[in-house]
Amino acid sequence: MVVQEYTFVREGGKVMRLSLTILMLFCVWACASQPIQKDKPGPPIPGLNLSCDWFSPEFGTMNRKQDGIAISGEYEDRFSRDRNGHFRGIIKGDVLRLTWIQPGNPKAAIMPRKGMAWLRVKKRGLALEGEFGYDESHDDGGTWTATKATEEQGR
Repeated sequence: MVVQEYTFVREGGKVMRLSLTILMLFCVWACASQPIQKDKPGPPIPGLNLSCDWFSPEFGTMNRKQDGIAISGEYEDRFSRDRNGHFRGIIKGDVLRLTWIQPGNPKAAIMPRKGMAWLRVKKRGLALEGEFGYDESHDDGGTWTATKATEEQGR
């Protein structure tokens, strides 16, 4: 490792030495110690209304209802009614934080599941992108995306 040292003379005759290596190591440590928060809320979106039908490739057709910052809804799995579920949560800035429950159907060997999720509002409220997780995790399940249903999609 190459250590470069710089000497500066300050007013009053005081000598200050700066080791470039130590400075670089401090910068690397400081940057690495702050984890990147993908789900950190950004500024709120004025006039945002998420109440409507949505489509999610991961969870099928979804109906969302927004009441102030509260959000709730259901999803209908496109492969099996036994995987339908519901969710609720809040909107903080441009991020939805949700808990979800899939009641399952023991007769069809579909066990109940639950978890958490975060979704960032994109394209001025026309899309959502985030992740879901099982139990207390909000990201170990995978990607969760959705697009707002339009009249053209229903035709």
